[in-house]
Amino acid sequence: MTNPRVLFLTDRGERHQRAALKSAPPGLDVIMKRRPPKDELMALLPTIDFLISERNQPVTAEMLEAAIRLKLIVRLGSLSYDIDVEAAKATGARVSVQPVLMTIHCAEHAVMMILAVLKHLGRSLAAANAANHGREARRTDENTFSVNWMGYNDIGGLIQKNVAILGMGEIGVELARRLKGFRPKTIFYNKRERYPQSVERELWLRYADSLECVRQADVLVSLLPFSATTDRSIHAGTFALMKPSAVLVHLGSGSVIDEQALVEALRAKKLAGAALDTYEYEPLQPTHSLVQLARDPESNLLLTPHVAVGSLPDDRSEDFGEIVRFLAYEPLRYEIT
Repeated sequence: MTNPRVLFLTDRGERHQRAALKSAPPGLDVIMKRRPPKDELMALLPTIDFLISERNQPVTAEMLEAAIRLKLIVRLGSLSYDIDVEAAKATGARVSVQPVLMTIHCAEHAVMMILAVLKHLGRSLAAANAANHGREARRTDENTFSVNWMGYNDIGGLIQKNVAILGMGEIGVELARRLKGFRPKTIFYNKRERYPQSVERELWLRYADSLECVRQADVLVSLLPFSATTDRSIHAGTFALMKPSAVLVHLGSGSVIDEQALVEALRAKKLAGAALDTYEYEPLQPTHSLVQLARDPESNLLLTPHVAVGSLPDDRSEDFGEIVRFLAYEPLRYEIT
């Protein structure tokens, strides 16, 4: 008896592909393809039992008609608009839409960073820890307290702010879901291919080109992947277009940001603040200009050591979890019914 065959469609890089293949359970014949040509894809489909579609790899009626052995489609991500669910049901293939824990952790980290930089958290922590204000302390009660004893006049929040997300993939989708509760004015976004209106309505999104996102943003969130076109694509010209009151939050690929230009923009007060989790060269070194500036609490520059993904092991076995459950005749956790 031959092993069940899995076609794993992805647009992610080799490092992520290796991690997924390494985590595949024994007994599965896994074929990993990154954006295969249509003729290659159509030739593979009649030979597979399971299909994993990661992030934005569509599953069309034409594909489903060719996949005569297909039993289950697993979407790694949270959107199913580009899976023809009705065609899948017609062929008897089941569909599961499985959220990815790492993207959720990244979205949570982005929310934390947005709030921290809008509220100048680094400065407030430093001031509270130093307690160097020269004022007499009095015991507090319902009428006695010292609100904002440092006299800060630039502490803001998310409500009625324009948030713009560049690189609107799965992390951006999870971030938009979490931002809705803060009641921003508008959530602008930009990606290579615009989402359908149903997704935009669900997530309160407004599509705009990248320049419009930059100009409109009170909070500019960069989730851009690295490519030849995004290499240092957020640079001095970008910062010149942003509002001086705006902040930048970056969790995309490190080399997307021109870091020296960012340092200069912050020093010149062309931006109100920034928060970064990824960097052009990692790990950060003590002499790096970002590190030097972040040591000044007044800079409103917050740095975290590439931890947005959380403390997860390099294990992607759950990518195959629905297939394992299917083969064991167990209930599927994320099936669309």
